[in-house]
Amino acid sequence: MRIFLPHGMGRSPASMWPLALRLKRAGYRPSLFGYFVAFETFDQIVERFLRQVNLVLVEDLEAGKDVSRWGVVGHSLGNIITRKAYPSLPVGFSRFIMLAPPNQPPAAARSLRNNFFFKTFTRNAGQTIADPSFYDELPVPDVPSLVVAGDAGPRFGWLPFDGPHDAVVQVDETRLDDIPVLRVPAMHTFMMNRQDVTDAILDFLEHGNGERVLAGSGHGNDRTAAEA
Repeated sequence: MRIFLPHGMGRSPASMWPLALRLKRAGYRPSLFGYFVAFETFDQIVERFLRQVNLVLVEDLEAGKDVSRWGVVGHSLGNIITRKAYPSLPVGFSRFIMLAPPNQPPAAARSLRNNFFFKTFTRNAGQTIADPSFYDELPVPDVPSLVVAGDAGPRFGWLPFDGPHDAVVQVDETRLDDIPVLRVPAMHTFMMNRQDVTDAILDFLEHGNGERVLAGSGHGNDRTAAEA
């Protein structure tokens, strides 16, 4: 199965290399996707992601590889890029694993929305995810999906969080409809490097069952957003 790996804002494809290597060893075909929000608008990034997905799948097909099923394992903003692209993605999208996704307008981005440095380095993408109206029409992919949320962020009163968080995104902000949420004691930036997260990813890629992943985890987990 081909697996696309869009990274988070402020990171690079290198942040997903360790996970890509683990997926390759497990028999998957990982494909990194890179972008830099300081030089592209959010919509431009989405369009490039769509082009890469289509190009890679066509190349797979021409090479005689199975393209009937493919998936995305995204980190942070990479998941919002995927959601925005969803209506135009090719057929076969059958697994979506969201690592630390800001599926609700993140408090951190909202608190920094008018900050000079935040605006300078995140530009259009930073303003986009800080806008609650953007989420009103953001598509929810109708494919087997799993959210992995970190809750090991520091508990300082001056931080803009009112619940468990990973230092960037709150657990509550990762929730999306009734998609199962796996909570891990992780920080946002390096969540994808954890072995327990890799184990959950591999289990879900194989079985497509979030409840199975939650049941097999030793962490304190949420069942679904609806039940939370």
